[in-house]
Amino acid sequence: MLREDVLRAVEERLELMSGLRAKAHLTGDFRDEVIGAERRSEQEGALGGLMPLSNEGFWHVLEREEQYVLVLDRNSSVIRLAPSLLQLRDGRGNLIGEWLPPHRAEALKGKEHVHFLSDDFVLYRNVLPDSEPRVVLPEVEFPFLYGTEGIANVTSASPSVLADEVIRRRLGKEGPGLLSHVVGFDIRADVLGPACRRHRS
Repeated sequence: MLREDVLRAVEERLELMSGLRAKAHLTGDFRDEVIGAERRSEQEGALGGLMPLSNEGFWHVLEREEQYVLVLDRNSSVIRLAPSLLQLRDGRGNLIGEWLPPHRAEALKGKEHVHFLSDDFVLYRNVLPDSEPRVVLPEVEFPFLYGTEGIANVTSASPSVLADEVIRRRLGKEGPGLLSHVVGFDIRADVLGPACRRHRS
């Protein structure tokens, strides 16, 4: 099996996703530009610099061999199924608050330990932060590629606002109601032919 065959299978699976407006293999100068935007976002911080920002999920995606960027509409199942896309954590990693998808927000309504700042963002009253909070963009499970032949260690994440702008501009999807997502995975060495394995090493 060739690497190109694996990537083609991945792209065919991505095309089946509901809410997908555009996709691209993240390589070359496009990849460099997105990474640069993510680094600037972390340097500038969140909420106009009021809080530190850490996009943990994005850097985990970049640890994989291959990355794709997606542009999705807000009805995409990626967003609806994600347990959390944005969190507030203290210096020890304690979860102070987070953005919640509708199904999780509904389940927490009326709970004494939960304070809703909005319909979809909560603070947890039973967690006392021990240091300055920071905004964390976590890894997001990406079941849409599970079972695709030849890949392993699938993960995904939301990019920062700056990186989202780069991705959507590059893909010609700058309109309202759209957001981007990054997906990463490894290609299993056992499915590649000998020549591909030699090239990989």
